[in-house]
Amino acid sequence: MAARNRPLIEWDDALTLGDETIDRQHKRLVELINQMDDNRDAPDREMQVMRCITCMYLHAKEHFWDEEAFMARVGYPDRDRHAELHRQFVRRTHELTDCCLTDDAPYIELLDFLVAWFKDHVATEDLRLVAFAKGRDAC
Repeated sequence: MAARNRPLIEWDDALTLGDETIDRQHKRLVELINQMDDNRDAPDREMQVMRCITCMYLHAKEHFWDEEAFMARVGYPDRDRHAELHRQFVRRTHELTDCCLTDDAPYIELLDFLVAWFKDHVATEDLRLVAFAKGRDAC
């Protein structure tokens, strides 16, 4: 199976937040989302989806833990709401994953959700967090 011409998410400087750990983890999430798209038409799609989703869950769990520890360390006042967004992401991804293994529509919905959530979360929530930390010289 040939990969698509363009990845769903292309990393660029606009996604860089300036925290080495968070940026490295975000880049890995981008790779995993793009791998999901690359496997959209694979004959063994179910296996590939489960592999990608499992890697994404494990990586997201580590990333969310690191990000939430960072929020606690810098005294981020919106920490609880931000952490709840992480939990909502996990719940919604679980729901969509359960449906996408045999039906193409939920698979596309899962990809769309992952791309939209990543771009929105990084561009708004994480950017706000890093701006707060930089204002406190914690970054």
